[in-house]
Amino acid sequence: MKRRLLPLTLVLVLVLSALTAYGQTCGIHCGTERWKIKSLTDSWVEYIDETEVSKTINWLRTRTPPASLPNSHRLIGIETMKFRVKGVVLSFKREDDKDFHVVIAQSNNHNRTMIIEFKNPECTEVCESEFMDQIVQARSDFIAKFGMPTTSFTELDDPVLVEVVGIGFFDRMHGQRGRALPSGIEIHPVLSFRVLE
Repeated sequence: MKRRLLPLTLVLVLVLSALTAYGQTCGIHCGTERWKIKSLTDSWVEYIDETEVSKTINWLRTRTPPASLPNSHRLIGIETMKFRVKGVVLSFKREDDKDFHVVIAQSNNHNRTMIIEFKNPECTEVCESEFMDQIVQARSDFIAKFGMPTTSFTELDDPVLVEVVGIGFFDRMHGQRGRALPSGIEIHPVLSFRVLE
């Protein structure tokens, strides 16, 4: 009887191990709030229009914020659009969720700011995104110019003119530095980063 149980137990352990491995996702836990939308892995990611739309920071700042922000899917409209935006980098830091939080402003008015975010490809969901290669390249290009951000803000004495391409995203207002007012719009995540000067 004991001889029969041993092979059966071994098979059961192997099956459970395989099922557990199959259900695991890649990466490490980094963030929670609207995470699938931020990482471009939500169920509505297919609605993102690949056509790039050039807009100013001021145009993005003046959009009407939504009444509510769903956690499971993106909003049709701004959050399904790919934007090309020019601005100057004023400051940046690495956040607790491992994103790079970067404040950009209109080159002719540094009071008109917005936030752009670079995802960490080592995080869960991000590492499964169909946009992974673009996310990695944009983050690498940022590091090549500015180095690896620390967890404290780096302020630039001489703002740097850049052009970014990324997906529109409405963030909850929680006092974050550089937020676009009144809309709360961010470019999150950035898919392309280029220095213009």
